[in-house]
Amino acid sequence: MDFKQFKARFALHLDEQQEAAVQASEGPVLLLAVPGSGKTTVLVTRLGYLCYVREIPPEQILTMTYTVAAARDMRNRFAALFGEAEADRLEFRTINGVCSRIIRYYEQITGHTAFRLLEDGGQKSALISEIYRGQTAEFASESMVKQLQTAITYVKNQMLKGEELSEIEVEGVDFPQFYRAYCKALRDQRLMDFDDQMVYALQILRKHPPILQSIQARYRYFCVDEAQDTSRIQHVIIRLLAGQSRNLFMVGDEDQSIYGFRAAYPQALTEFDTVYPDARVLYMEHNYRSTEQIVAAADRFIQKNQNRHPKHMKATQGSGRKLHEYSVYDRQEQYSLLCGLADGCTTETAVLYRDNDSALPLIDRLERSGIPYRCRQVDSLFFSSRVVRDITDIIRFSRNPGDGALFLNIYYKLGAGISRALAQEAARSDTDPLEYIAAAPAASPWTRKQCRALQTHMTNLLIERADKAVYRIVNFMGYGAYLEERGGDRSKADILEALGAQEATPEQLLDRLEALRQIVQAGSTDPTCPFVLSTIHSSKGLEYDRVILMDVADGLLPKTLPSADPTPEEQDAYEEERRLFYVGLTRAKKELSIITFRKVGLGSEFAAEVLPPKKREGVPVRRKPAPVKQTDGERILALAKDYIPGTRLLHKTFGPGTLVSKTGDIAVVAFDSQEVKKIAISTALKANQLKLE
Repeated sequence: MDFKQFKARFALHLDEQQEAAVQASEGPVLLLAVPGSGKTTVLVTRLGYLCYVREIPPEQILTMTYTVAAARDMRNRFAALFGEAEADRLEFRTINGVCSRIIRYYEQITGHTAFRLLEDGGQKSALISEIYRGQTAEFASESMVKQLQTAITYVKNQMLKGEELSEIEVEGVDFPQFYRAYCKALRDQRLMDFDDQMVYALQILRKHPPILQSIQARYRYFCVDEAQDTSRIQHVIIRLLAGQSRNLFMVGDEDQSIYGFRAAYPQALTEFDTVYPDARVLYMEHNYRSTEQIVAAADRFIQKNQNRHPKHMKATQGSGRKLHEYSVYDRQEQYSLLCGLADGCTTETAVLYRDNDSALPLIDRLERSGIPYRCRQVDSLFFSSRVVRDITDIIRFSRNPGDGALFLNIYYKLGAGISRALAQEAARSDTDPLEYIAAAPAASPWTRKQCRALQTHMTNLLIERADKAVYRIVNFMGYGAYLEERGGDRSKADILEALGAQEATPEQLLDRLEALRQIVQAGSTDPTCPFVLSTIHSSKGLEYDRVILMDVADGLLPKTLPSADPTPEEQDAYEEERRLFYVGLTRAKKELSIITFRKVGLGSEFAAEVLPPKKREGVPVRRKPAPVKQTDGERILALAKDYIPGTRLLHKTFGPGTLVSKTGDIAVVAFDSQEVKKIAISTALKANQLKLE
């Protein structure tokens, strides 16, 4: 059977680029497929081509993809096109699944028993919690366990050791020490986690050449889907497996690599023709999903990334509506707008956002109004995060100022200069600890003054609206400065403040948080509801008639901005933020809307790049080119240059002081109160916490 007969028999309709990809059967091939270009169809069709035209035994072909669901879907699509009999002879596996097979084969060949796989998620969480408590003397929150699990996965998938490992940080814990203790605990119990399957499989392939040769003899053709999401260790394993035949067909798109936090390694795509000098790099650039306006805007946007192959996305669906901008004042007005759009919605509409936290105030509003929506189960890590726990502990302490245990949780986070010994002494007293310290001769005059001020704050926050109370805690009671010093993320405090806007008192906010936690854990998955809420990460691979991108503002989406002279790491992080936005844009088929903000501090470079220029009185107004326009980050960087050793400054929380020394962005400041603090200058300036005296 030749290719023409193959197409006719299975009624295949392919464009020129797709046909070239299907027929690329020998040697190393990288297929770069833009969104909506029919990537999975081509991969499945190519498998049929290998079997029917090239007459390669299906048993010699191994197809690997990112998830079990994706492997199952690919197998079903192949069976629907070419039949169950052929599908049963092919192998569709995750890379983890392949590694598990390698370990089992090792056991058969050597007679050794491998470590038992730690499949129980609860058991793994318990082990992490136990090690964390031994190291910090604190109980690990659900959020902390999740952070540690993510960091462990990242280290193993990136194959980090030594100095590279020492650079991995998790707030509140010495992560390298924790990681070594975790790995030792697994070894001592003869256990391995899912990531260890790859670590041990790689060791087997390297140390036991006969096992590698046996696998290479069985499989002669290797197909890898979603290659941009594959980690460094996975690429090393794939390279070894395909090392003999060199028939490696990788499909992906570095422009859609958005899982850096899971150790995705898009460099494997940009370096493919360096690793394989004789490789062919093919492109699929026709988008069959979206209108010309959407495709043009998304393609123009992603062209500004530097670490990518030179390709362009081209529309095939014809013209449609212009990109639409919803201009609102602030995030509260955004939630009102979206509730209005959801009420009575009949058009398939997806509201996309960067992370789950963004959806919480919107879900809260929709639930209160009884407006239907569809949202997959959202992780509840927000509610157990350190920032939310701290702020709610402060509210609880204000309600019960004699609670010594709560006081010991929060005293050092309020910027009053209270020593641990004095805090413990006050917690054991029969009175309000703040009252005790305010009258304690051992406390400095400044500390006594701060404690009296905190008492006033504690009284006042109980009688004001919940969002005002959260704002008071963060901006006037020292907690914001505490986060700033530790490089903490204030975004969760912003979400908590947004939720508080719906509650008359902070005590009512505490009750609502528990109810909302149960709501998001349950999810709302009515498949008939057209109004969908999703993170951009979860929407990858999906498409919707209408897409609305929310929280599009510098600091939200994108989460981070590069400095004027970014390090390679900063540039990589920023380019991933751009890729994330690009993936969001390309989920839309017919209509694409972006919510922008008029409030100062919520501007968006991303929105300015993709939205058509605004018009005033019928006259087009040209936007300034991005390189000329000074971003908020550049403005802060310029201001920070004035803060040099010897400078007198004024901090909103700590008062006046002198900048003693400065290393990079971190300054050591001796305040007139006799306190010495380390402060991140740019963070303090961005939060309006700092100015020159």
